[in-house]
Amino acid sequence: MEDELTPQNATLKFPEGFLWGAATSHFQVEGHPTEMSTRLSDWSKWTAIAGNISDSTTADSACEFFSRYQSDIELLGGLNLGALRISLNWAVLCPTSGEDGKRSLDMKEVEYYRNLLSSLKKRNITTFVTLFHFCLPEALADDEGWLSEKTAIEFGRFAELIARELGEYIDYWITINEPLPYVYQGYVDGSWPPGQKQHYLNAFKAVRNMLKGHALAYHAIHKVIPDAKVSFTNHWRPFVPRNKWNPLDCLVTHMRNRVFNHLFPAAIKHGAMQFPFPLNFEPSIKALCEPIEGLKDTMDYSGVNYYTRDMSQHSFEAPFDFFGRSWRNLEAEISCMGWESYPDGLFEILTKELKPYLKRSDGKDCPIMITENGYATLFPAHLVEGDWSLTDEFRIKYLISHLMAMHKAIQKGANVKGYLYWSLLDNFEWAEGLKARFGLVRVAFPTQERTLRKSAYVYAKIAQSNTLDPFI
Repeated sequence: MEDELTPQNATLKFPEGFLWGAATSHFQVEGHPTEMSTRLSDWSKWTAIAGNISDSTTADSACEFFSRYQSDIELLGGLNLGALRISLNWAVLCPTSGEDGKRSLDMKEVEYYRNLLSSLKKRNITTFVTLFHFCLPEALADDEGWLSEKTAIEFGRFAELIARELGEYIDYWITINEPLPYVYQGYVDGSWPPGQKQHYLNAFKAVRNMLKGHALAYHAIHKVIPDAKVSFTNHWRPFVPRNKWNPLDCLVTHMRNRVFNHLFPAAIKHGAMQFPFPLNFEPSIKALCEPIEGLKDTMDYSGVNYYTRDMSQHSFEAPFDFFGRSWRNLEAEISCMGWESYPDGLFEILTKELKPYLKRSDGKDCPIMITENGYATLFPAHLVEGDWSLTDEFRIKYLISHLMAMHKAIQKGANVKGYLYWSLLDNFEWAEGLKARFGLVRVAFPTQERTLRKSAYVYAKIAQSNTLDPFI
């Protein structure tokens, strides 16, 4: 490593073998006919209820990736990208329980994923596969979902079944995607299934069972594939106080950071959840902090999702909330999603916040993979003709600034091995529907026509050369 950082105006070179790729998730792109026709998951049911999705769209067709994946893989290769992150449709793969009460795989659906993954491997594309990307099988969702230990047990079994059937095609395993955003949206904000509001205790109960499920899945995968690379993805978001001289704003910021950013990885490091004061004195929360069997050290690498930072302030408005409120920085560059572009936060995460989790107690290092990072613009789902959104300068600016921050972190010693842009395609962005466009590739949903954006060409050049020109 160089003693000095590369000058700001120089071409930036990335380490040899650095992995460039893109990310997707099954529900957001597939339009899986089996799931959508029978509403097999909590999310397919949720989108069918009026008022749940801001633009009143559904994922019933999404990007039709289910039937178009071969041509989308060709798009990926044409962009010089050597990695793709997908997720598996748990609801479709394990739709019913057998006589013993245990779910088994639907081998017809397994064959679809085998064909998808083998197509990627034939093209020497590194595969990242997520087992839980926000969607629960309907039966488990109806039976308390992640509030029940049963879901954790079923998840561990699902992981083992997948390892036996598809493990040969999977390079990097992701057990659970973004556990804290998932429980926040589902149990506090109420905008995702199961739609509960301000129920922090249930959110923390769900986190505990997700930790159990992660541990069971980790060991199940390693039982089948001893040298597997298994982790989860953490949504890292720097929190800063609105007023750094206000002790209450600072307290709220501390609470958010310790829970939202550190609760899950710290639990894996120590084998049990640890809550900050004063939450750790609440009996119902303290009861959740018992050690979780097999949890400690269940991380082979660190999966980082990063988008923005959060300015936090205390509030005495009812209902009172230890975690305060968010405040929008009006002086900052804000995306259509209301997210501030803050590449310095990525540097801080990679060089500071991640440090406690980059070496396990057995001495093994945990390299870093950036598994999501991206920028969205808003365009209605009905658009087809025209050059709308193809010249996406803000996305290019976001991409380059964050890659510069990542490169700076690598020079400072951060062991970052790869970067996956979110996302390859415009897709169904959960409660925001189809209008939130994250894709390198524009999708005109009425016709399903794919068109490369300017950002796709910029990213393809970076991936091909393994270098970045800051003035691209």
